[in-house]
Amino acid sequence: MAWNPDIKGVTLPFSVLKQSLKQPHTLNYPVEKRQLVPGYRGFHVNDLSQCVGCGNCQEICMNEAIDMVEATSEVNPKNASGLVPRIDYGRCCWCSLCADVCGPYSLRLEGEYTYVSADPDSFLYVPKDTKTS
Repeated sequence: MAWNPDIKGVTLPFSVLKQSLKQPHTLNYPVEKRQLVPGYRGFHVNDLSQCVGCGNCQEICMNEAIDMVEATSEVNPKNASGLVPRIDYGRCCWCSLCADVCGPYSLRLEGEYTYVSADPDSFLYVPKDTKTS
């Protein structure tokens, strides 16, 4: 049996060193955020001066991620029910049907998308008012 050196195995440590000197392909995420494409679906925002509390967003949500809750701030005078949508981000699939069906176009999705929490109850989220953001 002849001696057959494994050249690829011998040079592997050198190729790893060579790669470590190159620029990484990834982003330094917390410091530098990725540029969002137009139409990106992030968190929900609600213009409370336009929201009429109709509940169409709740009705169309196939994951039952939206329920209507009492408003904690001043709402539109046309909102007779006094209810605003609350989104459960544990169930939401960001399909944007809720924003599409919103008659007064008060509910929409913005570009913000980072949310980290160890508390499961914090994923029940009443969309922030666009007037206060």
